[in-house]
Amino acid sequence: MNRRVAGTTGRPARKAAALTSALALGLVLSSCTSSDADARSYTVPDSLCGTTVDPALLSPFLPSGEKLTTREESPSGGTKRCTLLVDGEQSVVASRIWWKQGDGVAQVASVHAQVGKGEVSDDSRSLFSATGGVGKTEGCADPGHPEQNLFTVIQVFAPGKGDAPAMKRLVPAYTKAVEGSDECRPPQGAAGS
Repeated sequence: MNRRVAGTTGRPARKAAALTSALALGLVLSSCTSSDADARSYTVPDSLCGTTVDPALLSPFLPSGEKLTTREESPSGGTKRCTLLVDGEQSVVASRIWWKQGDGVAQVASVHAQVGKGEVSDDSRSLFSATGGVGKTEGCADPGHPEQNLFTVIQVFAPGKGDAPAMKRLVPAYTKAVEGSDECRPPQGAAGS
């Protein structure tokens, strides 16, 4: 015997209930997630300790938060480090480091935990992963660092902020900005010196 309860239609009612549940879940999830840009009370900086960088290139690596502060250090050997802290937590570290001539971006990357092995660019001047990258400058010399090349390093420490395609754009842009800075002096005997 086929029993049906008056007022129900069987399968269509179950589909409607499932659809309503899915829509409700989608609304709950979308209200819980917002973009970091919307959740930032601070402005993304346009420089890393005085070295100009497009905020749009830096933005993917910065978390939501109230306050961004910058800490500049020169630990040793000519290294300069710029740390961006969001609400007191280390988020991004940009470094300039003098390194033995003849070594490339892979050797520099190997000692920076957030960079990892990564992918090397076609011109071998940069290496990038989701959470870090290394760039090799051109035309930079310093008598205090003979037989060394100047490299840039970006490391992302903010949880969940890895983005390899964005790092692939940020590393060369930061490296080019360092090449245009006062820190990058042409080698002795080069044109214009």
